[in-house]
Amino acid sequence: MEFTFKIGEKIKEAWVLYKEHFSTLLIITLATFAIQFVGQKDNPVLGFLVLVVSFFLSYVWIRLIFSILDKKEHNLFSKEALPTLVQFWNFIKTSILLALCVLAGFILFVIPGFYVLGRLVFSSYISVEKNQGGRASIKEAWGMTKGFGWKLFWKSFLIGLFMLLGIIAFFVGSIITYPVGFMIMIMMYREFVKFKSQIPASPAPFEVVKDLPKETSIETIVKEEVK
Repeated sequence: MEFTFKIGEKIKEAWVLYKEHFSTLLIITLATFAIQFVGQKDNPVLGFLVLVVSFFLSYVWIRLIFSILDKKEHNLFSKEALPTLVQFWNFIKTSILLALCVLAGFILFVIPGFYVLGRLVFSSYISVEKNQGGRASIKEAWGMTKGFGWKLFWKSFLIGLFMLLGIIAFFVGSIITYPVGFMIMIMMYREFVKFKSQIPASPAPFEVVKDLPKETSIETIVKEEVK
């Protein structure tokens, strides 16, 4: 089966959702940009705090978009919108392990790094949705994307270019392209999960007969079948 995901159509769908949740998306987008701006200052302690807050905002982003796609109410300032310590720690472990895997791919050669990124692009979403740790999320992402690494990389690359489009043209435009692009990425994750669930499992090529009595031979089995 072929995985089809038309980015142009998803931009239209995401734009409708963006307008419906404009105020919430604007708040978290501005908060994200503010943290990135503060992180540019040369201060190790501040840099570490910015990194932790960036992880936190990334988690909140994913949870928010899941809620939007599922048509659930989501208040950024409610207790339910915030991760527990276990959830947050699982997300951090997944994000760090993802970065290390991609970095290892780039250290070997540049091309494997892109391939690994395509295979593991959904790991953070899996961690948030299923509250899984790093190893489980990375393993699941790697398994589910087998045979689709390059396709997912190129689609993610195009979505990333769209998200940067607002910064390249006019910085104000990124207030639109950043959240819309984020929604499209998670739309692709949901579409891919649905796509994989429709692929029938491959039947076993043969069935192994176990625990036969010692006196049982192949000839005996054939004779019994003929009878």
